[in-house]
Amino acid sequence: MGKRAIVAGEWPSYLEKFALRHKAWLATVEERPRQGSARVCASNRPLESLTAEPLGAGMRIVIGFGDAGDTLRVEPAHALRVEETPRGEELGLEIETPRGETIMRFRTAVLPEEVDGIAPWQL
Repeated sequence: MGKRAIVAGEWPSYLEKFALRHKAWLATVEERPRQGSARVCASNRPLESLTAEPLGAGMRIVIGFGDAGDTLRVEPAHALRVEETPRGEELGLEIETPRGETIMRFRTAVLPEEVDGIAPWQL
């Protein structure tokens, strides 16, 4: 497994494409502060959208979920990494902030083309 950094200027388009590849996949989001205990912000929620918005010197990343229309805002984001298996499956994202990291992981890791047509009602 490896982590690949996404260049800040590419965040908006990368996140849009990432969200389309993984639309309705079940994701868990955890905040891991530099100090203190980690906490789960969302558990096994269907991913609806990912956006990056300018925010002062950094960016705000908004994670949208499709089950209740809820969103999580991660700000200010200073680094974005995607974690991948050697085969290329995307396990999730790591968003770095001054306070720590926000980690989004999928319940399962497969190549998006391997799940085409499994849940067309969700698209």
